[in-house]
Amino acid sequence: MERIVLIAANFVAYLLFIYKCFTLIEGMLHGKQFGLLFRLLIGIINACLMVEMALSIPINVSYFITILVLYGELLIIFRKSLKDTLFVSVAVMMNIMCLRGMVIALFALATRGTLYSVCSNVVLFLAALLVSNLLEWLAIYAILYFVRMENLRFSMQDKTQSWYIIIWASLCVLFMFRSSVVYVRDYSIPNMFLDHLSYCFMLLLSFYYLLVYTFKLNKVAKIREANKNLSKALGNQLALQSALMRDAIFSTQANLTQNKIIRGLDFYDEYIEQTNFNYDAWFEHASSNVQPEYYEIYWKSLNRQTLIDNFNRGIEPKPFEYKRNDSSKWIRLVLRMFKDVETGDIYVFGYGFDIENEVRDRQALLHRAETDLFTGLYNKTTTETLIGQAIAKGIGILFLIDIDEFKGINDRFGHEAGDYGLKHFSEILSSVFSKSDIVGRVGGDEFMIFVKDTSLVSSAKDRANEILTRLRSGFDYDKMRLIITASIGIAIIDEDNCTFSEAYNQADSALYEAKINGRNRFVIYADDEKNSDR
Repeated sequence: MERIVLIAANFVAYLLFIYKCFTLIEGMLHGKQFGLLFRLLIGIINACLMVEMALSIPINVSYFITILVLYGELLIIFRKSLKDTLFVSVAVMMNIMCLRGMVIALFALATRGTLYSVCSNVVLFLAALLVSNLLEWLAIYAILYFVRMENLRFSMQDKTQSWYIIIWASLCVLFMFRSSVVYVRDYSIPNMFLDHLSYCFMLLLSFYYLLVYTFKLNKVAKIREANKNLSKALGNQLALQSALMRDAIFSTQANLTQNKIIRGLDFYDEYIEQTNFNYDAWFEHASSNVQPEYYEIYWKSLNRQTLIDNFNRGIEPKPFEYKRNDSSKWIRLVLRMFKDVETGDIYVFGYGFDIENEVRDRQALLHRAETDLFTGLYNKTTTETLIGQAIAKGIGILFLIDIDEFKGINDRFGHEAGDYGLKHFSEILSSVFSKSDIVGRVGGDEFMIFVKDTSLVSSAKDRANEILTRLRSGFDYDKMRLIITASIGIAIIDEDNCTFSEAYNQADSALYEAKINGRNRFVIYADDEKNSDR
């Protein structure tokens, strides 16, 4: 009965030990976090092995099997490198073996027997295991309480230190194997347990001293590395700040944590002084002085709490461009954020740049990319893209126009005359349609126009008639008066689900109808009938 009670008590003690042991190992290996049921299952399996070894396997062999089982479990469960797994397994095994050796020696002292008498007596040995399991649990509890996990992980990442610890812990384990052979089997020496106790204690003490020593080395190395990184970061910040201030038209600095503007923003000097350099008050005033179309980006980029939240999440503020109400100049604001390592306050540095020339050049490039260089109208790609977007948003009128017999003008009067005709026709379209309308050249003598926000047939007829009427006056070329005509196909978009392709097909069908009916006319597409006018 006593034996069964001790086996059950060992099961409970070992389960407590496994639970704490997994907490330690998860902190060291930094792998997957396992739940209570999984730890309980692993604890039961290991407890069964431990009790079986205690009852039927010599102690030196049981230690060897224990470390192999532990190493295999950690390797399979956490899937870490062989070195990291070895580091953890020998560190844990070192504690287990030394503590058990010390407890067995103390039991021999308490019973006035020998080490062999304790190991050969099942009840005594199970009792020693129970005490050692509880001590192992307390030891791991103390490690988790007093030792920082980053110190252990840093030792594992440092190849030299981790191998020193692995080699020394492995030697300690081998010494314990040797001690179990010599001290337990040489049972004819009654006082051998004193030697064994001191031997286990010295091994455990030397191992912990090695760990503490490496922690101190790591702490010094961390401080040295942190100082090096801070010096480098400070140098980079100073160089960056110097480069930014050299070209900036204004700069500013604010303590976001304390909600204070420190310097800069000369054009707000009077207002800032009135608000006692309060950042939020300045921001509310400054936001109202930004042109309406840039208010949203200005607010999102400079709101104090948003800046702090993004900085804490590691999100760098992006440069943004805006215009103020009292200036026509474009300004790009570049923000840099830093944290004071001593106070923890978050600072923002802002640098404003005059980008008027850059924006002008960029707009010119965009205009050239979107425009047909010969006529000044939108090119084919831009026209189709813009009209497609407009049709997706709502109603409108689509015009598809061809100049009649344009090839004949080129053949009879030359390509220069044709060029004059295209420019003349483009000028007519620009004057008939407003700037909000989309007017583009989509081919050699083909044009496409979209009038937004109306589906009135009368509006379509008026504009088509105006085009045809203006064409009748002709244009001057080389002391001649040349007249061109055009065929116009019109599609009325008054449905929300119409696509560009559908609208284009309708206008193209109406254009074809205008051509086969004699040209120099327009046709409005309809499902039930064709509306045609000369």
